[in-house]
Amino acid sequence: MFSNYSDEQLLSLLRQDDITAFNEIYARYSRPLYLYITSKTDTGEVSKDILQDLFTSIWEKRHTLAIQQSLKSYLYQTVRYKIIDVYRRNATYRKYLQQLIEHFDAQPNNISDTMDHKTRAYEVLEAINRLPEKMKEIFMLSRFENLSIEQIASQLDLSQQTVKNQISKALKILRTHSAQADIVVIALLIEGLR
Repeated sequence: MFSNYSDEQLLSLLRQDDITAFNEIYARYSRPLYLYITSKTDTGEVSKDILQDLFTSIWEKRHTLAIQQSLKSYLYQTVRYKIIDVYRRNATYRKYLQQLIEHFDAQPNNISDTMDHKTRAYEVLEAINRLPEKMKEIFMLSRFENLSIEQIASQLDLSQQTVKNQISKALKILRTHSAQADIVVIALLIEGLR
């Protein structure tokens, strides 16, 4: 129906809550964007997540979407930023894992002999990695980047109370996994809140 419409016309209709215009934008750009993302990332799952995040964001921001260049340029630029975020998170994830491994290496006598300490480090980090995305980001900035609540709130454009709540919830979730993860590491993470 809208296949002959220009991108500008589709954006105008999108701002008026036209789902068909949104679907046409998706049909027009999702496949080439997916192929581009896949060429830059490791897995198809990551590519699907980035693509879904992009189009979800476009729908949610449709009324305030300010596109200065062409729609195509905007989409590719946004995807590039999202890919960079994935790489940044993956590098951060590896850094955090190394910190946990070093913690276990420094205190091998405090850890049960029944399980290899590196496996415990993976378990703790996997428990953190299963946190909801925003909660995980806040928690990691707090515990591994040692940012204050004020700094995190400013960086992520959130209220300080929201940051505190997210850290508290993350700690509660991690405590429930403490039987599977290392109590020492959880205790150290909790101590950082005080």
